[in-house]
Amino acid sequence: MVPPPPPGPADSPAPEPEALRAAALALLPEPVAHRWRDDAGLGPLLKELFEASATERAAHGVTDEAWLNAVLRPLSKGGELEALRTPHAGDLALAVGCAAGRPSALSEFDRRFTRELTSSLRRVDPSPDFVDEALQALRERLLLPGEEGPPRIATYEGTGPLSGWVRAVALRLALNLRRGDTPKVPLDERLASGLELDAPGPELSLLKHQYRQAFQEAFRAALAGLSDQELNVLRLHYVSGVSLERLGETYGVHRATVARWLASARERLLQGTRRELQARLNVGADEFQQIIELVRSQLALTLSRALA
Repeated sequence: MVPPPPPGPADSPAPEPEALRAAALALLPEPVAHRWRDDAGLGPLLKELFEASATERAAHGVTDEAWLNAVLRPLSKGGELEALRTPHAGDLALAVGCAAGRPSALSEFDRRFTRELTSSLRRVDPSPDFVDEALQALRERLLLPGEEGPPRIATYEGTGPLSGWVRAVALRLALNLRRGDTPKVPLDERLASGLELDAPGPELSLLKHQYRQAFQEAFRAALAGLSDQELNVLRLHYVSGVSLERLGETYGVHRATVARWLASARERLLQGTRRELQARLNVGADEFQQIIELVRSQLALTLSRALA
């Protein structure tokens, strides 16, 4: 393997595609690196993203290695090369700077998001004390290291604008604060146990007892593919009963856009569960289709009970 170039200062000229490709292959896990070793598109794509993020990387002192590690995360998880392509390379550089505790990045985070988030949080609770508490909780959640690893902002992958990603986390925290509720059970655990219904019918009872473990495992895996925004709008709509109009006001979009978000989130959750179940259950095609239809019919109830 060609050794990677040493990380240079963030404002240095962009390395050539071959140098970036070599550095990337050295950072990727070996099985992943082997898959992409001969791909001619990796180097040019990395240079394109490198140049697109140059201003932010220079402003926040983001090293080449830290930036590459963040950019390559989708490949490390088995994704395709196209998953790296993003118009939000600058946002990703800001997130990397925040995760590293760079003062300039932390200041930019506050400058860019505090005013926008204040407006959104006031729709949950207009009191200044509540807004201040929610903003502080957000800073702690995203910008401080946790017991299990780096700050949460390090998980941002640039698949959408950082502003939307941060807003989704902020609104979820605000809802928890307003209820005086800090869930100690992870969201995926509560969702995956959503079939704990009080009076299930015979079909649902079969699903619970015969396929419950497989369903929970599949549901958890499918949830991992949903974004914070998708989980948040599901919670707001199915649990809090927030209307499409109110959700549209909160997110600054039309109610039809929120309706599309909800439909997309439900369908992605269903299809992800379907894929995972298919890998776990050894049943015939007809029986499998019956299981999926039962899951589909119970999805809204499952969400509303599990997220409550």
